[in-house]
Amino acid sequence: MIFLVDGDRVLTLKRNDDKKIYPGKISGFGGKVEPGESLEASARREFLEETGLTIDKMELRGTMIRIIDDSYINEMYIFVASGFSGEPLETSDEGTVEWRIVQDFLNNPDTVDHIPLYLEQVIAGDDFFCGVSEYSDGKRTSYTDTKSYFDDRR
Repeated sequence: MIFLVDGDRVLTLKRNDDKKIYPGKISGFGGKVEPGESLEASARREFLEETGLTIDKMELRGTMIRIIDDSYINEMYIFVASGFSGEPLETSDEGTVEWRIVQDFLNNPDTVDHIPLYLEQVIAGDDFFCGVSEYSDGKRTSYTDTKSYFDDRR
């Protein structure tokens, strides 16, 4: 997942209704790592393909593991980017590209369910985020992350 942040705004993707994963939902950007590709190269490539923009600076700020129906494990690497060149696409094969105020994005009922769990923390960059969620029949059944552990140690 790549989140381009500009002040109090974040660039988002409203996924097309025909997408298999999170159809019609609002998300960040991302995709699969190709064989032989580094995580950063993959993130930059996916972001360029989906937005038309080249990122200036990008930092890995967290990971999220989703276990779906006890049979599929999805590990996400969460990057926060700043600065860019180019003009953003209005739409891509994935959906509609749009700037949103971070708090509006987090409070939108159409935002992908796992993003509000970590977005503020990864934008702040105070601690590296690590989270795990389990899902059954499309509903989150459990969740844990490192934030509470580190908050207790301060």
